[in-house]
Amino acid sequence: MRRKSPGLIGLVPLLILVTSASSGQIIENPAKPVAKDAGRILGLTEAWRITDESGEFYFRRPFNLQVADDGSVFIADAEELLRFSSGGKFLKNLYKKGQGPGEINGPFMYSIRDDDVFIQDMDSRRFWRADLDGVYKEEIPLKDRDIGTFLGAVPDGYIFQKMIWPPRSEWTGKLTAILHNVDLLSNDGSDKRHIATFKTEAFLGPRSATNWDSSIAVLSPGGESIIAFFGREYLVEVVDITGAATSKRFRRTYPRIPHVESPGEKEVRIKRGFPKIEYETDIRGVSPADGRVWLATSTEGKAKGWLIDVFDMDGHFVDSFYLGAGRTLMAVREGCIFCQEKNQDETIMIVKYKIDEPALR
Repeated sequence: MRRKSPGLIGLVPLLILVTSASSGQIIENPAKPVAKDAGRILGLTEAWRITDESGEFYFRRPFNLQVADDGSVFIADAEELLRFSSGGKFLKNLYKKGQGPGEINGPFMYSIRDDDVFIQDMDSRRFWRADLDGVYKEEIPLKDRDIGTFLGAVPDGYIFQKMIWPPRSEWTGKLTAILHNVDLLSNDGSDKRHIATFKTEAFLGPRSATNWDSSIAVLSPGGESIIAFFGREYLVEVVDITGAATSKRFRRTYPRIPHVESPGEKEVRIKRGFPKIEYETDIRGVSPADGRVWLATSTEGKAKGWLIDVFDMDGHFVDSFYLGAGRTLMAVREGCIFCQEKNQDETIMIVKYKIDEPALR
């Protein structure tokens, strides 16, 4: 694993400011990163490409791509938990419909730790461990079954995120604060330790509701920290799970992208009394890897694709580049990136690329 040269990283502190905010210090970065060639299209070489043409599985809305220690690739989708070899060959669909041991009854979340896959059935709130082939091992009893949504498995246990909704009496047709509690459950599911609380806003009306802000929380590859984006404007927080280090909050000067309202969206907004969206959410995705945080932004060029910002784990803005037209970032892992792409007929593909640039590998 190669890092930025000490000379380059050493310049970063000269370009940042630290400001105070009500919830702690924020590392302020300028609009441009340290990299002199920022704004380029990232150099990539295709390693493999997965399509669903064989009919063994189907891509509908693939999400949460994870890579196991053996190199196999897992992708979640509607009623599918797909496993592929390190070379992109389809191996198995781990999703089993049902309510028995190892079966899933509806939406689910999963995470890989070592040689295990941990799965939460969102309907029944059951939580269990399987091996990488999907063979059921054990159900993990949770003392608090209303713990929220499973984020991932770490050496000390399991991370869950729970949304705290206000009472219905406060659903009065305005933007209202929603709390998101992140907790660590012990490996046997009996003890709970609070990690962090984040806040977003949602529009809550007497008869309808809609999320206003984004809520993204991703574990670092080693499980030491949570990288989070909660809100609409550019601000990222890194929370140490162990409590041994101080949380970091950082952002950069970012030109916001105006939101273009479709006729259908306008009709629904007026009918239900939703506020009008003026700008796109600044950050669309978070992918930590190799001591850096990759942020998929709301900036898109027709020929260049989506703009990706890269920070180090100390909150310094080190690079920024475009992915290339038609590519959506799914994950970054050990000098490679995984992207979702579409054919002209809207057929979805998952593509693995090797990063050509040594400074990012």
